[in-house]
Amino acid sequence: MDYKILTCGILLLISLLSIRVTKKVQVPLLILFLFIGIASGSEGIGGIYFDDAKITQDIGNVALLFILFAGALETKKSDATMALYPSGILATAGVFFTAMLAALIAYVLTSLNLKESLLFGAIVSSTDAAAVISMLGGSNLKKKIRTVIEIESGSNDPMAYALILFILSMFGAGEKTSIFWGVIFLFRQIIFGALMGIIFGKISLPLGKILKIEREEFLTIHLIAMLFICFAGTNLIGGNGFLAIYLMGILVGNEHFDFRMNCIKNMRVASWLMQITMFIILGLLVFPSQLKAVVIRGSILAIMITIVARMAVVFALMSPFKYTKKEKFFMSWAGLKGAVPIIFSTNAITAGIENSQVIFNMVFYMVVFSVMIQGMTLKPLAKYLGLLDPVSEADADTIDLEELEELSLKKLYLDRKSEYINKEIRELNLPKSMHIISIRRGDEDITPRGDVILKAGDKILFSMK
Repeated sequence: MDYKILTCGILLLISLLSIRVTKKVQVPLLILFLFIGIASGSEGIGGIYFDDAKITQDIGNVALLFILFAGALETKKSDATMALYPSGILATAGVFFTAMLAALIAYVLTSLNLKESLLFGAIVSSTDAAAVISMLGGSNLKKKIRTVIEIESGSNDPMAYALILFILSMFGAGEKTSIFWGVIFLFRQIIFGALMGIIFGKISLPLGKILKIEREEFLTIHLIAMLFICFAGTNLIGGNGFLAIYLMGILVGNEHFDFRMNCIKNMRVASWLMQITMFIILGLLVFPSQLKAVVIRGSILAIMITIVARMAVVFALMSPFKYTKKEKFFMSWAGLKGAVPIIFSTNAITAGIENSQVIFNMVFYMVVFSVMIQGMTLKPLAKYLGLLDPVSEADADTIDLEELEELSLKKLYLDRKSEYINKEIRELNLPKSMHIISIRRGDEDITPRGDVILKAGDKILFSMK
């Protein structure tokens, strides 16, 4: 056990050190994490043998919970509303049509049968939020384009997952599975998932108040607990858990509550830890020697699906909206694949599909192709197409969330046992780095002057530099 823990620590440390490499050679960070896993595997220098698709699937699903929820927490409701129709269409109809086109292409170009081709198409039909956000990070892409791309990538996994579950049921039920029951299944996944997401989005914070949670650490744990309950509960009643937690995250993230910024920061840390873990494990699961057989077909599939099919779907579905050809072209190019399709492909392995390993290898190759080719050219393409907004002086003077978090705002509650009560502020032996910002006493806000005497029940807001 000690060796396993030591290995985990070393891999995480190497992953952090690789961040410097990405800045120098401009290689996507997620790809480096993936290559670290490959290099550590049985065919790499690490020599770690790992082929358990079920464990990978379980870890990947848990990781997706944190990644989707953390992204949703930082999604403004106003942005989501503004981009609701275009991103919603791409996340539903776009996923469906991409899956069908991808299935047709795979059926023609590979040895997969019709059902396996449909499964492959569903697996690669969604774009990846982690990859998109990572590649667009720090860019000043026009808001109306960036919002649609990010919300689509964050919300289209549920539709893809619902399609995968339905197609997998075809393998178990043979030819008896009807289109009618497939439609009912998809509607149930979406409707129940949406309802549960809205319910948990509305009750999570009030429940925290009922439980009298007054520390940021416990509030973060409370949100994680609600996240787990929401996801599992939705799945148990036949809904889509991924859709539920995404909607829950948007609703919770747009509420004003104590420790909101720090909770978002904590979830962001958890999300990055999960991303690193997920990509390393996915890398460990891959046997590079098997990828040689799919390089040619994989390259053709990647071009036809991630570029040609994606472009056809985006241009067709976005035609009713007022987007220019350049904007639609960029939306098409930003349909990055990432860890999600690889995790979804493990469903084929655990379900015992005959060509599951072929599907996994082709999906893995497509993801690497997409992130390397599309991801690395995303920012230069936005600049070339003139889709970047100039940074104004007003923007430069605006304090964003990351800067506010540097203040490390915290809240202190004084109970009857506190050493600070019945003392003037100037009498307190406070560290020089601690600055009291405000004092809330009941419904009254008190200016923290030196002669103010603190009392039991006071709520003190302070910052630590």
